[in-house]
Amino acid sequence: MRFDEFLDIYKDKPFIDSSTFPGYLENQEMLRIQVSQWRKKQYLIKLKKGLYVFSEKYRKIEINMEFIANFLVNPSYISLEYALNFYSLIPERVFTVTSITTKKTQSYSNSLGFFSYSSIKKELFLGYEFIKIQNYTVVIALKEKALIDYFYFNKNKFDESIESFNEMRFQNLETLNMSKLKEFSKKFPQKIQKTVNLFIKYARLEKKSYLS
Repeated sequence: MRFDEFLDIYKDKPFIDSSTFPGYLENQEMLRIQVSQWRKKQYLIKLKKGLYVFSEKYRKIEINMEFIANFLVNPSYISLEYALNFYSLIPERVFTVTSITTKKTQSYSNSLGFFSYSSIKKELFLGYEFIKIQNYTVVIALKEKALIDYFYFNKNKFDESIESFNEMRFQNLETLNMSKLKEFSKKFPQKIQKTVNLFIKYARLEKKSYLS
């Protein structure tokens, strides 16, 4: 298969999935060899085994990092630092797309960026929603759940003092629903519930009024 033929087949698709190769060519092994050669020529970018996107020169549609993160590991939803920055709860730009999954903790690195996945129990895999970003449907934690996920995976970062939250330079805390935050925390261990209660005190000191 010529590359222009391959490009025409996948130009409107967000990914090139090798599992779809049988529908286009009987000799799938030959196509896999060609894909490997196209990667070396930098026509394609490998996201993980069997999954590719076109390099920028040949890309016909805009790619979306959040959508890629959802697709690389399924099930997963975006959370932790990346989601906190997305919601403008922390000021620092986050370059790693951080996600939660019920599968094993893992990460992927490619020329597009870095994607990390933290494993959580099935009963704690909740509190996410589907939103539209650049015409892609993306699964991301609610801002309150993203915060609790962060507390959960950084248990030792926060002690019993309100000052322990200062390092994160939290902002826009008035956008949080404190009742929802507390409700989510009840599903987590006692230590996380204590951290959430302390955070609510911290937030009320930072701002005088919050959503109930």
